[in-house]
Amino acid sequence: MGTLRETPLPALLVGLQRDAFSGVLVLARGPLEKRFAWRRGAPVGVASRLPAERLSEILAAEGALAPEAVARVAQAVAARGCTELQALASVGGVAPRVLVLALAEQLRRSLGDCLGWREGEFRLEPDATPRAAAALPFDLLALVADEVARSWPLHEILVALGPHALSFPTLVPGSAAPWLADNEARARLLARLDGRTATFALLHELADPRCAAAFWVLDTLGVLVHRSEASAAAAATPAAPEIEVVVREPPGAAPAPAARAPVQGAASVAADAASDALRREIRELHARLGSLDLWAVLGVARDAEAREVRRAYLRAAKRLHPDRLVQLGLADLKAEANEVFAEIARAHEVLSDPERRRLYEEGEEPATLAEADRIAEAEAAFRRGDVLLRAGNFRGAVDLLERAVALWPEEAEYQAALAWALHRKAPPESTRAWQHFERALALGERAVWLLRASLVARELGHEARAAELAARARALDPHVRA
Repeated sequence: MGTLRETPLPALLVGLQRDAFSGVLVLARGPLEKRFAWRRGAPVGVASRLPAERLSEILAAEGALAPEAVARVAQAVAARGCTELQALASVGGVAPRVLVLALAEQLRRSLGDCLGWREGEFRLEPDATPRAAAALPFDLLALVADEVARSWPLHEILVALGPHALSFPTLVPGSAAPWLADNEARARLLARLDGRTATFALLHELADPRCAAAFWVLDTLGVLVHRSEASAAAAATPAAPEIEVVVREPPGAAPAPAARAPVQGAASVAADAASDALRREIRELHARLGSLDLWAVLGVARDAEAREVRRAYLRAAKRLHPDRLVQLGLADLKAEANEVFAEIARAHEVLSDPERRRLYEEGEEPATLAEADRIAEAEAAFRRGDVLLRAGNFRGAVDLLERAVALWPEEAEYQAALAWALHRKAPPESTRAWQHFERALALGERAVWLLRASLVARELGHEARAAELAARARALDPHVRA
């Protein structure tokens, strides 16, 4: 329990993300109370009584829900005591991606409203065993940074930074901050975190509230290294020292056996065999996905308890996660592994949730909820990949966009983004890019997709097709640019 006067809400929210908090954050001001559900450092839902923040009202305002459906949702919530999301699933008629984007907008509105509070109270209700929840296409850090930039003057940020206002900051190596690249001001800050300029001087030179706010967020996350002296230009990232270990045999000792190569060769053969077995397992699982129930996907009995389901999921994650397969040299399996692991994650989520498990056993699991989980993860991967694509990190974008396409191949925007990233990366994969552009254009057309597809077609020597696509692009938008 605490007050927002003592702990400003921006600092509280960034701290919850940094500490991977799971549970419920309760915010109250007078008679108004909002409850935000968090899973592993990300807000995933909100319960609010404000009409403008109701999910059904947001969908209705976007034309995705008819007025009579809004009334039926309200009746279902009142009669059954269920959540709005559950009521919407029973009413039906809302496309999964529309629903997920509405959930993200609901969070954005509700947290955005609270970020303006200077008075109020908060309470944390931790969850020791949080169930999995798909991340929404909602960037908490960007929202917080925007609010801090709007309402905190520079001197207030410098006071909040304390001694770090006098340090020479650099970014912790390997830290991912994709939200910094979503606008030019934050990208300028990222380029200046080289340890050569003191914080207060750096923020005064940049002279942009967005830069100062972004710096404060990075500092609160704990991803900055603060040094007391400026770094030399060539010493911003010191190289690791090279160490040579020399082992001397004691006098009279027998010479050590020189049998290293056969041992290493045997280990290499064993590793290759393990990789081949894993490759076969993934391909067999992928081929059978449509015929397996969720218990078979996880490899547990139908009466398995939640703890056993969780253990099976952790075992599968350690062995079959797509990122691990890349590390093992099985990158060619990534698309299949993405689909397999998405189904494994769904099996864990459904079978570890008593209500969803009951509905699944009875054959009544709401398709909208299952699809919403999948599209939420796909949309989150797409948003992160799109940021990298715009920043010119094409190889990083490909990994995320492949994940989005594997989870939701019916979305034209995902297909087109992956196609462009494949064409722009080094070395380019123009043939694969063309295949994804064809899928995107079969699902829908936009001028920029047509123009980009024409460039790929020209690269592949399809001149007539390239000219046709370019003409269609300019017919839709005479000013289109790739």
